[in-house]
Amino acid sequence: MLYYVCDRRSAKMNVTPSLDSGWISARDDDKFTVFFSAFARRWRIFALVLTVCVAASILLSYLLPSYWRVEITVMPATASNSVISSSLAGALGSLGGGLGALLGRPASNQDEAIAVLRSRELFDTYATQQNLLPILYASKWDAAAGRWNVPPSRAPTLRQAFKLFDTKIRDIDLDRRTGILTLSITWKDRELAAKWARDLIALTNSQLRQRAISDAQRNMDYLDGEMRKAGAGNAQNALTAALATSYDRELQSYMSAKGQPDFAFRVIDAPTIPDERERTFPNRILFAVLGLLAGSVLGLGAVWFAERRALRRVSA
Repeated sequence: MLYYVCDRRSAKMNVTPSLDSGWISARDDDKFTVFFSAFARRWRIFALVLTVCVAASILLSYLLPSYWRVEITVMPATASNSVISSSLAGALGSLGGGLGALLGRPASNQDEAIAVLRSRELFDTYATQQNLLPILYASKWDAAAGRWNVPPSRAPTLRQAFKLFDTKIRDIDLDRRTGILTLSITWKDRELAAKWARDLIALTNSQLRQRAISDAQRNMDYLDGEMRKAGAGNAQNALTAALATSYDRELQSYMSAKGQPDFAFRVIDAPTIPDERERTFPNRILFAVLGLLAGSVLGLGAVWFAERRALRRVSA
């Protein structure tokens, strides 16, 4: 009898682990079963949430203002003044930094042209000429009254407009290998974006051209005075020859700038007005996909919440 009892106890001890393992395995399997059962019961909630999210994302893509990207491709033109020969530069070294630096200075280069195109001064000049602030901040501008509809302390400034323009509207891409520069404008008005791209390149050319003309005129005046001083005794030496050569080069620079409208940039590909379907924002297909993903996540969350709420009611 004792043996029988011990045998039953040992049988129970041997059977228990296998039952526990089966229960654990069944419990793991039941997680998926419970999930699909709950989903089958609450699929209407999932479908409703998914439909609302997709419809809302598509509707939002139609309500948001559309933006288009306009590009103009240019080749920076580097007008460099010839540098005097090394022998003449050595002969003029005793003249000090003033005249020697003038005769041997490099002219405007590609980096200077790009810096001017990026500069706040260029934007301020253009924004003032074209009155861009009411366009950039149309939501704060009362067109009928011709004034800002916000307090003066909150009225947009040129500094704020430049930050907006530089970070979100204008983009400059330079290929250092080829020297080709692409200026991009992204804006709600396609025709206005194309106009801004053309005008910014034209204004950069105009500013650098006027600067080159002024510099050449000033340098010619200076060199003319130095030649008069050096040639007072009718002595022909390295100094007078260098002054005459430099004067001729400055005169060439002056005439070149006068007759070259595309002084800093030469347009390779002018901007064209994009088609309406070429909008860069909003991407309606992307909005629909994001709505589908968000709806799926929120729909599963809604199913889980509804199931938990039903279980609480039953347990209560």
